[in-house]
Amino acid sequence: MKKINKEIKIVALKERRKRILNLFRWLVSDILLEKTQRNLLGEKWVEKRKVARNRRRAQRFVHAALELGGVLIKVGQYLSARFDLLPDEWIEELSKLQDSVPPVDFAELRPLIEKDFGDKLENLFLEFNETPLASASLGQVHEALLPDGTRVAVKVLRPGINLIVEADLEALNRVVDFLSRRTDLGKFADLKSVAREFDQTLRRELDYVQEGKSAEKIKENLRNLKHVYVPKVYWERTSKRVLTTEFIVGYKITNFEEIDAAGIDRYKAARILANCYLNQLLVDGFFHADPHPGNLFLRNGSNGTEVAFVDFGMVGEISSEMRVQLRKLIFGIVARDVEKVVQSFSGLGFIKSENDKDKIRVAVSFFLEKFIGYNLGELKEMNYREIFDEISYIIYSQPLYLPGDFSFLSRAAETLIGLCTRLSPQLDFVAEAKPFIERLVAQEMGRAIGSTSSTNGTSPSLNESLKGLLNSPLGSQLQSSAMSLLTLPRNLTLALEKLESERLQVQFQSQALKEAAERVERSNRRIVSSLIGSTLFLSGVILLRNRKELSSFLGRPGPPR
Repeated sequence: MKKINKEIKIVALKERRKRILNLFRWLVSDILLEKTQRNLLGEKWVEKRKVARNRRRAQRFVHAALELGGVLIKVGQYLSARFDLLPDEWIEELSKLQDSVPPVDFAELRPLIEKDFGDKLENLFLEFNETPLASASLGQVHEALLPDGTRVAVKVLRPGINLIVEADLEALNRVVDFLSRRTDLGKFADLKSVAREFDQTLRRELDYVQEGKSAEKIKENLRNLKHVYVPKVYWERTSKRVLTTEFIVGYKITNFEEIDAAGIDRYKAARILANCYLNQLLVDGFFHADPHPGNLFLRNGSNGTEVAFVDFGMVGEISSEMRVQLRKLIFGIVARDVEKVVQSFSGLGFIKSENDKDKIRVAVSFFLEKFIGYNLGELKEMNYREIFDEISYIIYSQPLYLPGDFSFLSRAAETLIGLCTRLSPQLDFVAEAKPFIERLVAQEMGRAIGSTSSTNGTSPSLNESLKGLLNSPLGSQLQSSAMSLLTLPRNLTLALEKLESERLQVQFQSQALKEAAERVERSNRRIVSSLIGSTLFLSGVILLRNRKELSSFLGRPGPPR
């Protein structure tokens, strides 16, 4: 009987892999069909049907994800937070995956809980609501009371999910292999490395003990941020398949009507969120990598507006070397230092050896001039078609490369930008980053003072006096002045850079027109599209990632041909 059941499972998993592959084949085929129609029937004919086509694609994806569950839901949840990239019809459909994942019958979960803790459910919990509060791709959450009456959230892993994840990952790896070999995407991202990182992260999510440890680590790291809250883990009711945490009462971060009715300041909440991630990325090097709307809540806490995090299954780590480069990058953006930004991109692995750094410098200078000083709402309203007209030649001849070890940081940043764009379009990420960078400068100065005093015999009293000065109002002015002095060389050469940038732009504009004419003459009319994505939400600078094969899938217009 066991052998028969095993064979049935194997057949079911093979069928599952087949259905996932067929879904992606259909999406690719539909994209190719749209390209053909664009060539034969024209731009207007295709654009007129774009909304209906996007909704049909999204509905088919959601239907498959809800029916199959597993990794497809994780992918859909990620995309549902990409307000900055995806059209409204995609967002509306994919948002169903945040809260509408079909739950598992509790009769299947009860024996799992009792087996892990060696006791009856009634002895483990004073009360246990068998109707789930939320159901996700890997597990579902129930409300319960501990024996002492403490209100808790109990997350239980779906039975058999390990086998499902294995099958899904195998199918997705085939898709990645196809995209790497048969499309141009491999030129712009280390797809196989990204897939490996996703594989490793997903496997970690299947271990709730590891998730509990991640929650505690982030809670400890953020202990000094009084407007950020991380729930407590109850280890006596936690195992590899069951996670029990403090129950969070709050408003889902995209329930704007309820948030506004509660008097919660959305702009303040967006600032809290931005500063929280600045701290996680630049200081701690350990961050919550899945900030989609279902994992973030707003509430009126003892300190006013609070942002509460839940679900720490997907976390990311940043090496000390990468943190150094990120700090340099943010400082370069705040200072509008083109050379420092380019050096940081190179250090992070975004620039390949074959790239022409002079052209990339022009592109960076262009973006710093175009985007710095605008809030998210203003950035969203920009006419990217005109911007593409001005800089298309550099974008396509010198595309930036996405390193594999940067994928989850990029994912979290992109998701957060999309979320904050809706939460508070008035937020200016660069304005938020500047005081944070000033504090980092002060800390570095403090460490330098300590290091100098230990090597040259400076008295401890003088050392303490200097550190005290840094923490005083005068010290704050000095730090701000230091930032201004550091940016001064860039301000002195800004006019020259602008002249050089404009001279080069004239050159590549004519080249772009020439190449466009040649493409039309050859009747090739290929759509070369790119999407606005964020390398770092911290800077608010929008960088371009060439995604030829995904343009139609995302439903965004590309640059002119």
